Amino acid sequence: MTVTVKKVGGSMSVVIPMRMAKEMRLTEGTSLEIRATQDSIVMQKRQLPARRSLKSIVSQIKPATYRRRRLELGQDQPIGKENWRVSAPIARIGEIWWN
Repeated sequence: MTVTVKKVGGSMSVVIPMRMAKEMRLTEGTSLEIRATQDSIVMQKRQLPARRSLKSIVSQIKPATYRRRRLELGQDQPIGKENWRVSAPIARIGEIWWN
């Protein structure tokens, strides 16, 4: 299939025919990687990294490290003019608290 290169602003563009876009499942906003070889230009759908399952992520948590870091966070002290006090009590369901 032959297409024509057109000037758009300071760039050049190629219109992808709708039939080809449907075949490749391209929609407006689809990211494409583009690269030039010695005698051609190649456009390819951007490959996203495979999603990791929650089970695989949780399996990498080391309980000892998690406990140590949790204790470290609880020992933090204010630095500078920070206010760490809770300024308003937490409302129970059905109650309204005004500041």
